[in-house]
Amino acid sequence: MSEDNIWFYVIKVTERNKLDVYSSGPHILSGTNIMKRTILGTLLGLSLVTVSAATFADDWKFMPVLDAKYKPDATFSLVGGVLNGTPAGSGSYQGIEVAFNCLALQPPSGIIRSQISLGTFDHNGMKLTTFEINPHWTTSLANNLTFGVGPGVGYVKAEVNGQTTNMAALQIGADLNYRVGTLNLGLGARWQDTSNKDIAPGIHGANNTLMEAKVGINF
Repeated sequence: MSEDNIWFYVIKVTERNKLDVYSSGPHILSGTNIMKRTILGTLLGLSLVTVSAATFADDWKFMPVLDAKYKPDATFSLVGGVLNGTPAGSGSYQGIEVAFNCLALQPPSGIIRSQISLGTFDHNGMKLTTFEINPHWTTSLANNLTFGVGPGVGYVKAEVNGQTTNMAALQIGADLNYRVGTLNLGLGARWQDTSNKDIAPGIHGANNTLMEAKVGINF
């Protein structure tokens, strides 16, 4: 079997809302793989371009939290969206997020915003709980409108048929945020790659893509 062919597993929802996994033979999934690689490559490219541009400016600031002028500019948000590409299909996602100016490092231009989030997904007998830390390099596009992009690390707990699997994860994403006084409105997208652990018979890992909207309060 060539490297372009993998075993494709059809997930059937039983009457008890559990996952049954059946092997249906080799299928070519190159289109899906190409799409995921394109999304990841585009976001990674944006990260490298924006961060590289900042490095050619003045000096970086280490441990800005120790500076008397440091301000966290914290934002607490409620998050809702759609999680796509999981082994159980697409479904709703909900969570919370806290964002603030990075305590440890700031570039000569733009701002690194540390985004810490906790979210859940429960669909077709699979429940995912995600904890993520995503530092985004953020720059102003217009008055009160900012764009951020960057990588991240995470932890994912998958629960299927009473079996719990804990997995490390890596992310890359981008977001837009608009401030109206103390109100913060945001849109974001991120792709997550989990470790390839067995979470159910025939299912390895829980890679996914999140499209999200945020409503928050600025402090």
